[in-house]
Amino acid sequence: MPLNTLVKMIQDIMRKDVGVDGDAQRISQMVWLLFLKIFDDKEQEWKLTIKNYKSPLQSRYQWSNWAANPEGMTGEELIDFVNNSLFPALKILATKSGVSLHGKVIGSVFEDAYNYMKSGTLLRQVINTIQVDVDFNSSSDRHLFNDIYEKILSDLQSAGNAGEYYTPRAVTQFMVDIINPQLGERILDPACGTGGFLVNTIEHLKKQVKNPNDNKVLQNSISGVEKKPMPHMLAITNMMLHGIDIPTNIRHDNTLSYPLASYGPKDKVDCIITNPPFGGMEEDGIEKNFPKKYQTRETADLFLALIMFLLKDNTGRAAIVLPDGFLFGEGVKTTIKRELLEEFNLHTIVRLPNGVFSPYTGIKTNLLFFEKGTPTKQVWFFEHPYPEGYKSYSRSKPLTIDEFSLEKKWWNKRKQNEYAWKVTIKEIEERNYSLDFKNPHVVEVEHGDPSELIVSYHDTISKTNSIRNDIKMILGKSISTHLLIQYFNELFTSPNNINQLKSAILQLAVMGKLVPQDQKDQPASELLKEIVEEKKKLVKDGTIRKQEDLPPIRQEEIPSEVPQGWLWVRLNDVSSKIHYGYTASANFDLKDIKLLRITDIQENKVEWESVPGCEIKDKEIGQYLLNDNDILIARTGGTVGKSFLVKNVTVKAVFASYLIRVVPSTKIEVRYLKYFIEGPIYWKQLYAKCSGTGQPNVNGTSLSTLLLTLPPFAEQKRIVGKIDQLMSLCDTLEQELKNSTDKQTAILNAILARL
Repeated sequence: MPLNTLVKMIQDIMRKDVGVDGDAQRISQMVWLLFLKIFDDKEQEWKLTIKNYKSPLQSRYQWSNWAANPEGMTGEELIDFVNNSLFPALKILATKSGVSLHGKVIGSVFEDAYNYMKSGTLLRQVINTIQVDVDFNSSSDRHLFNDIYEKILSDLQSAGNAGEYYTPRAVTQFMVDIINPQLGERILDPACGTGGFLVNTIEHLKKQVKNPNDNKVLQNSISGVEKKPMPHMLAITNMMLHGIDIPTNIRHDNTLSYPLASYGPKDKVDCIITNPPFGGMEEDGIEKNFPKKYQTRETADLFLALIMFLLKDNTGRAAIVLPDGFLFGEGVKTTIKRELLEEFNLHTIVRLPNGVFSPYTGIKTNLLFFEKGTPTKQVWFFEHPYPEGYKSYSRSKPLTIDEFSLEKKWWNKRKQNEYAWKVTIKEIEERNYSLDFKNPHVVEVEHGDPSELIVSYHDTISKTNSIRNDIKMILGKSISTHLLIQYFNELFTSPNNINQLKSAILQLAVMGKLVPQDQKDQPASELLKEIVEEKKKLVKDGTIRKQEDLPPIRQEEIPSEVPQGWLWVRLNDVSSKIHYGYTASANFDLKDIKLLRITDIQENKVEWESVPGCEIKDKEIGQYLLNDNDILIARTGGTVGKSFLVKNVTVKAVFASYLIRVVPSTKIEVRYLKYFIEGPIYWKQLYAKCSGTGQPNVNGTSLSTLLLTLPPFAEQKRIVGKIDQLMSLCDTLEQELKNSTDKQTAILNAILARL
């Protein structure tokens, strides 16, 4: 079946399903299904090539046993199996002890994945289409995935989500060719997106593989990190289809979330090839992971500082995509550029013209190539020209790898010409380390054709309107007559308002106004009974101490009504434990215990420190160690009230004294609880119940009395999935609104240049 027909058929089936909203969700649904089919096909291969291979999946969860039969489960039975059996079984593989590396890969992929489809009949139709028309053990179908991959990226572009992790194939291939990774070297992409740079690196290294041992070396050479779930899943899939059987080195994480000082010699690499996100800002507190001289919230700057640190001394080399703003920027950018020039040989900057990243962004970009160990004496610039007859690149006229033959021919025999010129370090220092040197052979700077820039601008506006309409449509199903919906398009035209939109979404979600109710759900009253019974068992076996009963909730305390089957409960009611952290003490000598410090509480921001002491006795260690799904809340300081969800704990650790730990009941969807703690109802209560001058001073007693809504467990899971979807759309809307401002500036510059 032709590729476009296959993908369109799958998406057309999904459009009939009431649970799937918008292109981005349809793509996410298709990606996890394709992954399971690919993994199953790979398992058939591994059973033949790996001695005593054992699947990490129980038989009933293997695609070939539940999905491959066209007459298999369907309807409610299939939906129940996928939501309540398959997904929990796959997610737990990420943290379950004793799981094989293959299992860890599956767990990391499904950690933040969701099934959005509600119709088991339609889901069966999608599964059958994939099963019948795709066989990834067939070389032709394996090649087909590359086309499917490109089609998915194209569709993501239409959904407004691709710009932050998509790099044109020609750029990735050129950068890999120039860096020329060698077998045995460690290669890293710290912001790998869907894995484009890594795939090109794998294909480059395969030419050097001569025997099975070389192949093992290759398997361990490639590393990548991606913080968003869907591109991470695509990256894992991409690695497997390009010969990396166990891509455990492709982590689902945020590279910037760890202190620079926590990286040691074992983390250093030979090559870094990457296109870090630019044009965006990191969340508050991420910059505290870096020394003060580097502290900024601008993503690209932080990535460059990290890359400089991670390269091996004297041998490390890198190629990185950066926007024009870095070349002429000041402040922290100047500091980074000074160090880059003093400690690295920044030998080449390839200046790319407008449109290379069209239509994702109109920002002009540059490829920086540098090596660690010797200072820069001169920087060569090469201005990449448009092909004859082109005034810009576009979706229909993209940059091609053949165009880089100019750079490749010039690279090892450098002479100044109409495209190439060099600048001495003295000239750069005289301009306060600005690297924005224009081509001296070009008299007039080409700002682009205003009419073409306007077309690109309208494309961004159209994309922005589409994303805004998707959010409005999803919210409109619940609050169609509300003023927020009536004036939605007028309210959210600036990136500055998106945080307020996110806050509104969280409030709607935890008040039962975002996801339709299902009368088949077990009511929250029954769920609360299970939580109480769990607490009794924990007290009986000595895991927790018996807590004093809090006074019953008074009617006047309850903020407002909630849907039938929901309850208002206290935080203490759904928590096994709420208690403080510990401070350092000179009497502590358990060397394998670490202290968790969080200077600015945010998602994915963890700092582990070995400490000489901690006020905790040997026999109490087991009771006070951090575990996955613990929630930490700051009780003092500038981040008071903010929370952090503990994930993927790999070391024994306790936590600092300015934090309070909330250990949720296992009967609660922990991410629902985390979302509630991020929302306005929580914050309003916190300021009302916790005393303090200007800001609350949180303590365990006041925290335990805060009220929260308790939906049925099945609904908690649906709410989390819907919030995830809307937050992703909000992030994309915010970025596109910023892009539209950048494009307006580019249009104005192009028009003024013609005065």
